[in-house]
Amino acid sequence: MNEVTGTGDVYTMAEAARLKGVSYHTVSRAVRRGKLPATRLGRMALITSEDLREWRPMRERAPRKYRRREPNPEATPALLDLASAERVDLASRLASLSETLFAAAAEMSRDEFFSLLADRLASALGMRRVAIRVVDEPNGRTLRLASYGPPLTELPDETTMDGSPLMLEISRPPRAVVEDLSARPVPGVATLNVNSLLIAPIRLGDRYLGVIIADRNGEPFDLDQGELDLAQAMANIAALALDAARSRQPASVS
Repeated sequence: MNEVTGTGDVYTMAEAARLKGVSYHTVSRAVRRGKLPATRLGRMALITSEDLREWRPMRERAPRKYRRREPNPEATPALLDLASAERVDLASRLASLSETLFAAAAEMSRDEFFSLLADRLASALGMRRVAIRVVDEPNGRTLRLASYGPPLTELPDETTMDGSPLMLEISRPPRAVVEDLSARPVPGVATLNVNSLLIAPIRLGDRYLGVIIADRNGEPFDLDQGELDLAQAMANIAALALDAARSRQPASVS
Protein backbone atom coordinates (compact mmCIF):
# COMPACT_ATOMS: atom_id res chain seq x y z
CA MET A 1 0.00 0.00 0.00
CA ASN A 2 1.35 3.43 -0.89
CA GLU A 3 2.41 5.65 1.98
CA VAL A 4 0.99 9.11 2.43
CA THR A 5 3.68 11.54 1.37
CA GLY A 6 4.52 14.95 2.72
CA THR A 7 4.14 16.46 6.19
CA GLY A 8 1.82 19.09 7.59
CA ASP A 9 -0.93 18.47 5.01
CA VAL A 10 -4.54 17.85 5.96
CA TYR A 11 -7.12 15.92 3.96
CA THR A 12 -10.90 15.79 3.88
CA MET A 13 -12.48 12.38 4.44
CA ALA A 14 -13.21 12.09 0.71
CA GLU A 15 -9.59 12.75 -0.22
CA ALA A 16 -8.38 10.43 2.56
CA ALA A 17 -10.54 7.69 1.05
CA ARG A 18 -8.96 8.25 -2.39
CA LEU A 19 -5.47 8.28 -0.91
CA LYS A 20 -5.96 5.01 0.96
CA GLY A 21 -7.98 3.28 -1.73
CA VAL A 22 -11.04 2.72 0.46
CA SER A 23 -14.59 4.03 0.47
CA TYR A 24 -15.74 7.25 2.10
CA HIS A 25 -17.86 5.13 4.47
CA THR A 26 -14.75 3.28 5.67
CA VAL A 27 -13.03 6.56 6.55
CA SER A 28 -16.15 8.01 8.16
CA ARG A 29 -16.63 4.88 10.27
CA ALA A 30 -12.99 4.94 11.42
CA VAL A 31 -13.34 8.61 12.44
CA ARG A 32 -16.58 7.96 14.35
CA ARG A 33 -15.03 5.04 16.21
CA GLY A 34 -11.91 6.99 17.13
CA LYS A 35 -9.58 4.78 15.08
CA LEU A 36 -8.61 7.65 12.79
CA PRO A 37 -8.10 11.04 14.48
CA ALA A 38 -9.80 13.99 12.80
CA THR A 39 -10.19 17.67 13.60
CA ARG A 40 -13.63 19.20 13.12
CA LEU A 41 -13.94 22.48 11.24
CA GLY A 42 -17.62 23.28 11.26
CA ARG A 43 -19.17 20.27 9.51
CA MET A 44 -15.87 19.28 7.90
CA ALA A 45 -13.54 16.61 9.32
CA LEU A 46 -9.85 17.11 8.51
CA ILE A 47 -7.23 14.37 8.82
CA THR A 48 -3.48 15.00 8.95
CA SER A 49 -1.04 13.23 6.67
CA GLU A 50 0.74 11.82 9.73
CA ASP A 51 -2.44 10.18 11.05
CA LEU A 52 -3.21 8.78 7.59
CA ARG A 53 0.26 7.27 7.44
CA GLU A 54 -0.39 5.43 10.71
CA TRP A 55 -3.89 4.22 9.78
CA ARG A 56 -4.11 0.77 8.21
CA PRO A 57 -7.66 0.12 6.97
CA MET A 58 -8.58 -3.51 6.45
CA ARG A 59 -9.71 -3.16 2.83
CA GLU A 60 -10.01 -6.90 2.32
CA ARG A 61 -12.77 -7.10 4.95
CA ALA A 62 -14.95 -4.38 3.45
CA PRO A 63 -18.03 -5.41 1.45
CA ARG A 64 -17.08 -5.56 -2.24
CA LYS A 65 -19.37 -2.69 -3.21
CA TYR A 66 -17.51 -0.39 -0.78
CA ARG A 67 -14.01 -1.27 -1.98
CA ARG A 68 -12.02 0.99 -4.22
CA ARG A 69 -9.58 -0.34 -6.81
CA GLU A 70 -6.21 0.90 -5.55
CA PRO A 71 -4.85 3.65 -3.29
CA ASN A 72 -4.44 6.93 -5.16
CA PRO A 73 -1.25 8.79 -4.15
CA GLU A 74 -2.35 11.84 -6.13
CA ALA A 75 -5.12 12.86 -3.72
CA THR A 76 -4.98 16.61 -3.11
CA PRO A 77 -4.66 18.05 0.41
CA ALA A 78 -7.42 20.38 1.51
CA LEU A 79 -6.53 24.03 0.83
CA LEU A 80 -7.85 26.23 3.62
CA ASP A 81 -7.97 29.96 4.06
CA LEU A 82 -7.07 30.25 7.75
CA ALA A 83 -9.13 33.40 8.24
CA SER A 84 -12.16 31.68 6.70
CA ALA A 85 -11.48 28.58 8.80
CA GLU A 86 -11.52 30.65 11.97
CA ARG A 87 -14.83 32.24 10.98
CA VAL A 88 -16.36 28.84 10.25
CA ASP A 89 -15.09 27.54 13.58
CA LEU A 90 -16.50 30.51 15.49
CA ALA A 91 -19.84 30.24 13.70
CA SER A 92 -20.02 26.53 14.56
CA ARG A 93 -19.37 27.20 18.25
CA LEU A 94 -21.91 30.00 18.41
CA ALA A 95 -24.46 27.76 16.69
CA SER A 96 -23.86 25.03 19.29
CA LEU A 97 -24.27 27.53 22.12
CA SER A 98 -27.41 29.01 20.56
CA GLU A 99 -28.96 25.57 20.08
CA THR A 100 -28.42 24.57 23.71
CA LEU A 101 -29.83 27.92 24.90
CA PHE A 102 -32.93 27.41 22.76
CA ALA A 103 -33.36 23.85 24.07
CA ALA A 104 -33.16 25.07 27.66
CA ALA A 105 -35.64 27.89 27.01
CA ALA A 106 -38.01 25.48 25.28
CA GLU A 107 -38.04 23.29 28.41
CA MET A 108 -36.90 20.17 26.59
CA SER A 109 -37.01 17.07 28.79
CA ARG A 110 -34.01 16.68 31.08
CA ASP A 111 -32.62 13.58 29.38
CA GLU A 112 -33.01 15.03 25.87
CA PHE A 113 -31.48 18.35 26.86
CA PHE A 114 -28.38 16.90 28.50
CA SER A 115 -27.85 14.43 25.66
CA LEU A 116 -28.01 17.37 23.24
CA LEU A 117 -25.61 19.36 25.41
CA ALA A 118 -23.06 16.54 25.52
CA ASP A 119 -23.26 16.04 21.75
CA ARG A 120 -22.91 19.75 20.91
CA LEU A 121 -20.00 20.28 23.31
CA ALA A 122 -18.19 17.32 21.77
CA SER A 123 -18.77 18.68 18.27
CA ALA A 124 -17.78 22.27 19.09
CA LEU A 125 -14.55 21.38 20.95
CA GLY A 126 -13.49 18.22 19.13
CA MET A 127 -14.08 15.98 22.15
CA ARG A 128 -14.52 12.24 21.72
CA ARG A 129 -15.88 11.50 25.19
CA VAL A 130 -18.16 13.62 27.37
CA ALA A 131 -19.90 12.86 30.66
CA ILE A 132 -22.27 15.11 32.62
CA ARG A 133 -22.69 14.29 36.31
CA VAL A 134 -24.85 16.15 38.83
CA VAL A 135 -25.31 16.15 42.59
CA ASP A 136 -28.61 14.89 44.03
CA GLU A 137 -28.22 16.10 47.61
CA PRO A 138 -31.67 15.08 48.93
CA ASN A 139 -30.92 11.44 48.08
CA GLY A 140 -27.21 11.56 48.92
CA ARG A 141 -26.07 10.53 45.46
CA THR A 142 -24.58 11.74 42.18
CA LEU A 143 -26.01 10.87 38.78
CA ARG A 144 -24.64 10.66 35.25
CA LEU A 145 -27.31 12.45 33.23
CA ALA A 146 -25.73 12.13 29.81
CA SER A 147 -22.65 10.96 27.98
CA TYR A 148 -21.10 11.04 24.53
CA GLY A 149 -18.74 8.41 23.14
CA PRO A 150 -17.08 5.62 25.13
CA PRO A 151 -17.00 5.82 28.96
CA LEU A 152 -14.37 7.93 30.72
CA THR A 153 -14.41 5.96 33.97
CA GLU A 154 -15.68 2.70 35.42
CA LEU A 155 -18.12 4.57 37.67
CA PRO A 156 -21.78 3.48 37.41
CA ASP A 157 -24.49 5.93 36.41
CA GLU A 158 -25.41 6.40 40.06
CA THR A 159 -22.97 6.64 42.98
CA THR A 160 -23.13 7.73 46.60
CA MET A 161 -21.87 11.24 47.24
CA ASP A 162 -19.06 9.90 49.41
CA GLY A 163 -17.78 7.69 46.59
CA SER A 164 -18.08 10.22 43.78
CA PRO A 165 -15.25 12.25 42.23
CA LEU A 166 -17.67 15.19 42.11
CA MET A 167 -16.95 15.78 45.77
CA LEU A 168 -13.19 16.04 45.18
CA GLU A 169 -11.57 19.42 44.67
CA ILE A 170 -10.12 18.35 41.31
CA SER A 171 -13.66 18.23 39.95
CA ARG A 172 -14.65 21.60 41.38
CA PRO A 173 -12.56 24.33 39.72
CA PRO A 174 -14.02 27.87 39.69
CA ARG A 175 -13.96 27.91 35.87
CA ALA A 176 -13.49 25.44 33.04
CA VAL A 177 -9.94 24.09 32.95
CA VAL A 178 -7.93 21.39 31.21
CA GLU A 179 -6.17 19.14 33.73
CA ASP A 180 -3.10 17.04 32.89
CA LEU A 181 -3.87 13.69 34.53
CA SER A 182 -1.01 11.71 32.97
CA ALA A 183 1.04 11.98 36.17
CA ARG A 184 -1.74 12.73 38.65
CA PRO A 185 -4.82 10.52 38.23
CA VAL A 186 -8.07 11.26 40.02
CA PRO A 187 -7.81 9.63 43.48
CA GLY A 188 -10.10 6.65 43.92
CA VAL A 189 -11.41 6.72 40.34
CA ALA A 190 -10.54 4.14 37.69
CA THR A 191 -10.25 6.29 34.56
CA LEU A 192 -10.13 4.66 31.13
CA ASN A 193 -7.29 5.90 28.93
CA VAL A 194 -7.46 9.46 30.27
CA ASN A 195 -4.53 11.85 29.78
CA SER A 196 -5.85 15.40 29.52
CA LEU A 197 -9.31 16.17 30.91
CA LEU A 198 -11.63 19.13 30.39
CA ILE A 199 -13.46 19.99 33.62
CA ALA A 200 -16.31 22.54 33.55
CA PRO A 201 -18.16 23.00 36.87
CA ILE A 202 -21.94 23.36 36.83
CA ARG A 203 -22.66 26.13 39.35
CA LEU A 204 -25.55 28.41 40.16
CA GLY A 205 -24.21 31.25 42.25
CA ASP A 206 -22.28 29.58 45.06
CA ARG A 207 -24.19 26.31 44.68
CA TYR A 208 -22.23 23.44 43.16
CA LEU A 209 -24.60 21.32 41.06
CA GLY A 210 -22.29 19.04 39.10
CA VAL A 211 -19.65 18.93 36.41
CA ILE A 212 -19.09 18.40 32.69
CA ILE A 213 -15.97 16.36 31.94
CA ALA A 214 -14.59 15.55 28.50
CA ASP A 215 -11.48 14.34 26.72
CA ARG A 216 -10.18 13.17 23.35
CA ASN A 217 -10.03 9.49 24.22
CA GLY A 218 -6.57 9.59 25.77
CA GLU A 219 -5.01 12.09 23.36
CA PRO A 220 -3.22 14.98 25.15
CA PHE A 221 -4.76 18.34 24.29
CA ASP A 222 -5.00 21.97 25.31
CA LEU A 223 -7.76 24.53 24.79
CA ASP A 224 -7.48 28.27 24.27
CA GLN A 225 -9.37 30.75 26.43
CA GLY A 226 -12.21 31.06 23.94
CA GLU A 227 -12.75 27.29 23.97
CA LEU A 228 -12.67 27.20 27.78
CA ASP A 229 -15.18 30.06 27.87
CA LEU A 230 -17.48 28.11 25.54
CA ALA A 231 -17.27 25.02 27.77
CA GLN A 232 -18.08 27.12 30.83
CA ALA A 233 -20.95 28.84 29.03
CA MET A 234 -22.47 25.44 28.27
CA ALA A 235 -22.01 24.42 31.90
CA ASN A 236 -23.80 27.62 32.97
CA ILE A 237 -26.70 26.79 30.65
CA ALA A 238 -26.78 23.32 32.23
CA ALA A 239 -27.05 24.96 35.66
CA LEU A 240 -29.99 27.09 34.56
CA ALA A 241 -31.71 24.06 33.01
CA LEU A 242 -31.24 22.05 36.22
CA ASP A 243 -32.60 24.87 38.35
CA ALA A 244 -35.61 25.32 36.06
CA ALA A 245 -36.33 21.57 36.10
CA ARG A 246 -36.19 21.46 39.87
CA SER A 247 -38.47 24.48 40.21
CA ARG A 248 -41.06 22.70 38.03
CA GLN A 249 -41.10 19.67 40.33
CA PRO A 250 -44.09 19.60 42.72
CA ALA A 251 -43.23 20.23 46.34
CA SER A 252 -43.24 17.08 48.46
CA VAL A 253 -46.08 16.69 50.92
CA SER A 254 -45.03 16.27 54.54
